Amino acid sequence: MSALRTRLLAAPAALILALSLPTACSNKDSSSPQVVLGPMFNFAFAMTGTSHTRVFTEEGSWNYGCTSHAGMNGTVNVSASSTNDSALVQVGSGGNAYSPASVTIRTGGNVRWVNVSGLTNHTVTR
Repeated sequence: MSALRTRLLAAPAALILALSLPTACSNKDSSSPQVVLGPMFNFAFAMTGTSHTRVFTEEGSWNYGCTSHAGMNGTVNVSASSTNDSALVQVGSGGNAYSPASVTIRTGGNVRWVNVSGLTNHTVTR
């Protein structure tokens, strides 16, 4: 048994879990990888009316897009000074778009995305 494996087997489970969780994502298509910090999410929509909700605990501006439709992009702005507790985004509104494309909520607020199109291949991915 290797020394590393022996140490990992003896390590507490919480430490192993913490070491295995990703904290950032890099853009592998770029010639110089960029680290993407902040919340990561990937929602798919099985049918019209399907919805997904996410609570945002970090201040910042978080871009997202649809993996099936280039140019279908949106932004969640999270600000402690915002008075909005939540926001609703329609997915596939008027074609391949998010409506509204940009929302602003307070820290600890949530965004709910609802598929309003007949397509089942839309995603909300960051």
